[in-house]
Amino acid sequence: MITKTEEFTEERDKVAFRERLLAKMRERKVTGAELARAASLSKDAISTYTTLRSLPTPKTLARLAKVLGCTPHDLLPDKLEARSSLEIRDHHIKDVKVIVVKMMLPTDAAMDCFQNLWKLEKKFEKKMATLLGTPLSG
Repeated sequence: MITKTEEFTEERDKVAFRERLLAKMRERKVTGAELARAASLSKDAISTYTTLRSLPTPKTLARLAKVLGCTPHDLLPDKLEARSSLEIRDHHIKDVKVIVVKMMLPTDAAMDCFQNLWKLEKKFEKKMATLLGTPLSG
């Protein structure tokens, strides 16, 4: 969850927020003045969001979302954190679970993570083979 407005400083974040805000306003057939009144904000506050001058605080974002009948995340630009997920799946081996982590990362960071995980897996396999007294396969 986004906790600080500073996390949305890029111009594209402001544009994405404005587009989502305006889309929700159109969907609910609410004017800027009506939204401001219902959310206990000034008309100027709504104007600053639609003209890309600023972004709402988390508290204001929650009030806007409530009036528009959506969640705060529905108004926020897609951030990498929002697209991450964690799953736990059954494995074909009894009493074994598989943890699947899905994360959107920039290419360089993804490659670094993959290489580090691969090295960690190899170290883990080596340690397990030593503990179990079995030779490594492959």
